[in-house]
Amino acid sequence: MKELDTTPHKYQEICDNILARIESGELEPGTRLPGVRALGEQYGCNYHTVRHAFETLAEQGYVELKRGSGTFVTERATDFKKRKVSTEKLLRTTDKLGVLLPLKQWGHYVTSLIDQLHHSSEEMGIKLNIRTVTEIDINSAALAREFIDQGCCAIILPWIGEDQNPAGLHDFIRASELPVVIANPAHGLEESCYWDPRAETEARHSDTYLQCNYFRKLGFSNIALLGPDAEGTEYFQRKLLQYSRWCDRADMPNLIGMVDRSPKDYRRIVKRWAPYKGELAVIAYHDEIALEFMDVALDKGFSIPQDFAVLGHNNNPNGLRSNPPLSTMLLPYDYVAKGMIGHALALSSGESAQLKGHEPQAFYIRESCGGRVRLGQDGVDAVVAELMAEFNAK
Repeated sequence: MKELDTTPHKYQEICDNILARIESGELEPGTRLPGVRALGEQYGCNYHTVRHAFETLAEQGYVELKRGSGTFVTERATDFKKRKVSTEKLLRTTDKLGVLLPLKQWGHYVTSLIDQLHHSSEEMGIKLNIRTVTEIDINSAALAREFIDQGCCAIILPWIGEDQNPAGLHDFIRASELPVVIANPAHGLEESCYWDPRAETEARHSDTYLQCNYFRKLGFSNIALLGPDAEGTEYFQRKLLQYSRWCDRADMPNLIGMVDRSPKDYRRIVKRWAPYKGELAVIAYHDEIALEFMDVALDKGFSIPQDFAVLGHNNNPNGLRSNPPLSTMLLPYDYVAKGMIGHALALSSGESAQLKGHEPQAFYIRESCGGRVRLGQDGVDAVVAELMAEFNAK
């Protein structure tokens, strides 16, 4: 455990200063902010850093970027100063943690993670108080006071839906009187994530590189990435970047599909990828997307894995019952659960216990990925063993 690094990144320093001026009333709705180059000189950084700060504030709803006109304070930004905002977190360590879940369709992954949180907390002598809420936003911050009254010392958000509004998440964490831990990174909330998204790790230690290298060793000449076209998916945006880097270095075409998860949108992707059939492997962001894609592809007359090989993530048991059974990967639940609990307890005492380095991964090879068809069981086992040895190498 280390002392919490409270030194902000330069772009976050710029964000915080602008927000402070908004909350003080100095910057009113419609105020045009100085240009990126002018602020770059003021803060001693390049204009790309200022632009990153503006984009972060725009994503949170505090400013609006108008092409050719500049960056302007929004009406919503000044509304924030009227709300109760906890600039100082209540720091105390107890044996209780609050867990807050958005009341949405959770799926197998979230249910399994909650089970593991229960198990890990019992092992660590921690009690959990679990609550559900319609949306994670400024209004749900009132629950932090209830968690305080119940003796909790921090709040865990183990899952954030793909449709989570980034501004609502920022509002909640800023207004909460207790430290908050989140499962995936978000701009400006890096300290809240249970794993450190700023830690320098080699690309080969990402699950994306592992998946791409797996399909390449199977002999596929085209590898695609399929994920959600929705807000609240910054982790998928990181995966997009890793995938694009891998394709560039492997000199392979960049094939990306982003869907709203409607059958119509999947049909659009299937049609686009049809010319690659027989030599196309698809990496799905998670198992539910993989299974939905397979259903539409099969309905359109394509075969899995002969036309499209598919690899998911999260090891949803529904994948065992699909035809063909879904190949997948999994980040162990105990790694996630213990990481979130440990970081929550650390934040409650003003410290940090963010996990660093690469995350452990496990393959579950079945039929949809085409490995057994191409290499046989022994060949697939040898490929996975080689990949995991490379992945786990220091």
